[in-house]
Amino acid sequence: MSIIHDTLENFKDVDLKIISQQNTGPSLAINNNLKYVKYSHIKLVDGDDIIAPNIGDLMKNEMQKNNLDLLYGDWVWNDDPASYKFSKVFKKSFIEKNAFLKIFRKGWGGSSNLMVKTNTLLEVKGCDPQVFVQDYSIPLRITGHHLKFKKKEPFLMAITKTIVCCGPRFVENRIMSSKAQTLYDMSMATINFINDTKFLPVKYKKEGIRRIINRCKKWERRKFRKKLYRLLLIQNIFKFLFYQINEINVANLVARTFKDENVKKIQFKNNKKLKILIYVGLDLLGDALLKVPFLKLLRTYYPKADIHWMAGKGDSIFKNSLKNFSKKLIDRVSDNMEMGTKFRELFIKRKFDEEYDIVIDTQKRFLTTLILRKVSTKIFISSSTNFFFSDLKPIYRMNNNLSLQLINLVEILGNNSGRKISSDLERVKKFLPIERYFMSIKKKCVAICPGASIKKKCWPLENFIEIAKFIYQKGLQPVFFLGPQEERLYKPLKQKLIYASFPLQEINFKKPSPVNTILLAQNCLIGISNDTGCGHLLASANIPILTLFGPTSAEKFKPFTNAQNRCIESSQYGSKAIGDIPCSKVKEVLKCMLKL
Repeated sequence: MSIIHDTLENFKDVDLKIISQQNTGPSLAINNNLKYVKYSHIKLVDGDDIIAPNIGDLMKNEMQKNNLDLLYGDWVWNDDPASYKFSKVFKKSFIEKNAFLKIFRKGWGGSSNLMVKTNTLLEVKGCDPQVFVQDYSIPLRITGHHLKFKKKEPFLMAITKTIVCCGPRFVENRIMSSKAQTLYDMSMATINFINDTKFLPVKYKKEGIRRIINRCKKWERRKFRKKLYRLLLIQNIFKFLFYQINEINVANLVARTFKDENVKKIQFKNNKKLKILIYVGLDLLGDALLKVPFLKLLRTYYPKADIHWMAGKGDSIFKNSLKNFSKKLIDRVSDNMEMGTKFRELFIKRKFDEEYDIVIDTQKRFLTTLILRKVSTKIFISSSTNFFFSDLKPIYRMNNNLSLQLINLVEILGNNSGRKISSDLERVKKFLPIERYFMSIKKKCVAICPGASIKKKCWPLENFIEIAKFIYQKGLQPVFFLGPQEERLYKPLKQKLIYASFPLQEINFKKPSPVNTILLAQNCLIGISNDTGCGHLLASANIPILTLFGPTSAEKFKPFTNAQNRCIESSQYGSKAIGDIPCSKVKEVLKCMLKL
């Protein structure tokens, strides 16, 4: 940046703006900066390229003279671009006839060799925001933009054989040198274009999908791997026969084909108002808390979707004590549906006739999955019987952790492009009595959950007391979370730890609920808990958690809501007894988490 600032000091009369942002790829960089453009035309230049003298003026004049929307020039590679001698002659451009079909069928490359009319790029809404590199999506979106409308003239694209830029012949780790990245981006940009272009003729849609499948076929053959395209054919045989193959199926194939190639991806996001059904069996507190990260990622991927939560058996906790917590995550809750348990349901009319864009089956019972398969939907996802009935397959091997398994189901929809949760989903609405309570403490707090549903999952209480003293000695406030089963511990703990806080007992809640625990935990730096529901409530507050495991498996049950979460297992000490975890180890991990 210092070099840029120093260079621009020589051009003080030029109206310019320097924008610094996180590197999320050229496509998003261009889109983010479009709103700042004040001029009629845009000349893109990649960071390692050199453009010909005065080429901006020459290309702009050519575009204005012929009323062009997009102009491409030629380029060369050179071992020493700085020494390359550009010709002073600008060669006349010629309009590319059938530009869309040529780009759609053969692809297109180059960024430093193009100039685009600003209003044209704004009209097509810039580059494809779901594709890392911009080279292919810009000409595709511009030359094919008219196909989004019933009657619209296509934009004009022309080519000049003038060499407008020179790039270094060899650059280490150059993105465009990655064949996998190029093929992945071309495939995904084509899929997104097909999906968004209402009046694209069906024959071109078929042609585009067929080309992508053949591309995957060739890549698999080149890598001497199992032929994924054959699996796609078998899994979707009827869709292929009646040509109902969905672009999402093909995107899933592309992601699976290039899964080991380190391609750069932009996290998936779909702003369409889709209808999504999530089916669960029993919907008790522990089950629901395990699904919270899954719901947050689903809502991040589909911010405008109508998400319908259906509990096949019994009441749903999201209709009761977690109702307020789930307002941003779920639009509708149906419970006591008595669905998915009886064999005769396979042969009778289902209880509801709604059609969905996506159905996600979170359970693994074979009969229930068969019954759910009757629901009308474009995409059905289920891990039952190793994804046999699922339209989309996992890109990577499913995790053993229950919470991560559910996250993996959502990641299939987003082609494993990322799992960063939208920031506005991470905090629940503030509650004034809780805010006042923590303002009175005047210390940074550490949450402690000493209870568990069964005794053998409980670390000894005297150990938690020792940890509370350790926390206090470090200038922090120990905050105990005592649920209904631990209510009896309040008085003896308060006598031994007069400085400790017990918010569930000391705040006048009408009836303490799981949401109260989450709201309270949001005011703490970190938490420490046994493997219990209280610990998952702390995790739902998105604070780092240290979880202690005895007879249960950390691999299966540890929370994944925060990257800083830690766990200690008694198995590390050759035992299944949680009491064998030493206080010294817990203190060591807490010091690391608190950066003491």
